Amino acid sequence: MKRLKFQTRLILGFSIILIFSFIIGTISFIELRNIKNHTEAIYQHPLAVSNSVRDINISINAIHRSMKDVVLAKNEEQLYESILIVDKYDHQIYESFKIVENRFLGDQEIVSNTYQSYKDWAKIRNEVIRLKKAGHNDRAADITTGRGAFHVNQLFEKTKLLTDFAQNKADEFYQNTLSAEHKGIIMLTISISLLLLLSAITAIIISQSISKPIHKFIQEIASILNNNENIEENILGKSEQEILAVSSRKLQLAYQNLDEFNKELDRKIELRTAELKDAKEKAEESEKLKTAFLANMSHEIRTPLNSVLGFSEFLRSDNLPKQKKEIYLDMINAGGERLLTIISDIVDISKIEAGQFSLNYDICNLNKLIEDLKNQFSIANSNNEIEIISEKALENTSSYISTDATRLAQVISNLIENALKFTDFGKITIGYKIKNNQIEFFVSDTGIGIPKKYHQIIFERFRQTDLQNSNLPTGTGLGLAIAKGIIDLFGGNIRVESEEEKGSKFYFTIPYLPALSNEKFNPKNDNELILIASGKTILIVEDELSNYIYLRDLLNMYHFKVLHSKNGKDAVELIQRGVLIDLILMDIRMPVMNGFQATKEIRKTNKTVPVIAQTAYAMSEDKRKAIEAGCNDYIAKPITTRVFTQIVQKHLN
Repeated sequence: MKRLKFQTRLILGFSIILIFSFIIGTISFIELRNIKNHTEAIYQHPLAVSNSVRDINISINAIHRSMKDVVLAKNEEQLYESILIVDKYDHQIYESFKIVENRFLGDQEIVSNTYQSYKDWAKIRNEVIRLKKAGHNDRAADITTGRGAFHVNQLFEKTKLLTDFAQNKADEFYQNTLSAEHKGIIMLTISISLLLLLSAITAIIISQSISKPIHKFIQEIASILNNNENIEENILGKSEQEILAVSSRKLQLAYQNLDEFNKELDRKIELRTAELKDAKEKAEESEKLKTAFLANMSHEIRTPLNSVLGFSEFLRSDNLPKQKKEIYLDMINAGGERLLTIISDIVDISKIEAGQFSLNYDICNLNKLIEDLKNQFSIANSNNEIEIISEKALENTSSYISTDATRLAQVISNLIENALKFTDFGKITIGYKIKNNQIEFFVSDTGIGIPKKYHQIIFERFRQTDLQNSNLPTGTGLGLAIAKGIIDLFGGNIRVESEEEKGSKFYFTIPYLPALSNEKFNPKNDNELILIASGKTILIVEDELSNYIYLRDLLNMYHFKVLHSKNGKDAVELIQRGVLIDLILMDIRMPVMNGFQATKEIRKTNKTVPVIAQTAYAMSEDKRKAIEAGCNDYIAKPITTRVFTQIVQKHLN
């Protein structure tokens, strides 16, 4: 080995490694061919059959829908158009059946029976078309929904047999592939281990044969430099490995390394500069969006606030006609509700971004939710040229699901509000379909549409389609961002399909969690509250005088006896004196002692009196704290008469 040159040593070492690499490569090639054969078998047979059966099912569905269109056709043009569609899908089914017949590895009688069933259905379809052409619409409709629908169900059952067999065959091929893969992994592991061991031994031998003369040469170079001797005299008669280590090469290598280091440093500086520039542009864009949002939010808040303050001033007039007074009160109420909506949007987007937004699942009737929203917006819609319609995929009795109905209604409401805002005439359609264990909701309109470049960014916070277009209706720019945040919590997706001047269609999905009917007890109406109010005493713990007066007058309508404490400490002392109280309305944020502390003190001596927390806070964390402090229930400000009376009645009963 000492007499061999570097080149010879390296060639020898690499040749040994290449021989073993070739052996491993050959083994790998053989195993890959086995896996390829199994995979090809899966593709050529079960997969091809499954895909073709899937295409057959899709085409059957399409033909079934088209036959309904045939029955419902109002003229010959619509009739023949539907017949053409049926013929198109019929041809596709024929081609798919040929693939199934050629590729199916099971009993061909199953394929023949399925195809014969399809031909029987074709006869029924031809009979329906003949009756339709002859003007017998009712008979055609009865056959389509009767025998036709029955044959469709039979077809789906028979195609399922084909799919199940193909799936079982695919599983069999897949297990064979796994077995081949397992054997290949074992062989490759053993071969690679041997190769690594041989490579390590070869590397050690070669490195030692090279490193020893190099170390010897380094010592000689050090001696040359220290003694200022002639380098050429010290390398004469030396071996190749000693000549390669001449100090000039070391200096040249050091210079090359320094040059490469400088280039790498320049590259990193350029990259960092580009990153800083990109970050600066994003920060400027974010600042621009925030500025536009704040300006728009100022307008959105001032507009309803102007109505509240302006019409409140009008109400001071003693000579105001009753009709105008009613109009002004409606305007003030609408302005207040608009302000509440804006505040709720800001709170919701804050909770979503802070990760504090949560869903509360319960059982609800999906059809009722859709119909209630349709009726609600139909009544509120002042544009008679817009029709709101609904489409539901389930029967009422089977439309019970487990979901957060409040948040689901919030998403749909946001989409309907947007549709009404940007639609001048036509219709707005709301509804849902069941797809692959998902509920796909949709809200479509015939409005101005959305340019394609905005289809993604409209779901970002503070974004609107055109901040500079003052001719369009305005908004906070948070509705779609909140909708996306809620849908993300559901584990679904939201998207839009739209073209300018052709309307928009929003889709979103949530998991389909069917449930049994669980209708809850409906509270009694407000009038029945009078029957249980006699002799009842309610303590209002509230530091804000206007809020106290509102609650006092509301309770006086039902003849309750009302007591008042301005802070939590006074309320605790009242309870400790033994004053008989039937219910406590506890404000949370108060001076001296807040509602949480007061409730805890009250519970030390009285564990039965109902305590209702009432506060302007809207975070779920505050509700949790109130319950933990000992409150029985929670009501958020502003407090409406309906919600207030229901909660009071619930706990007094």
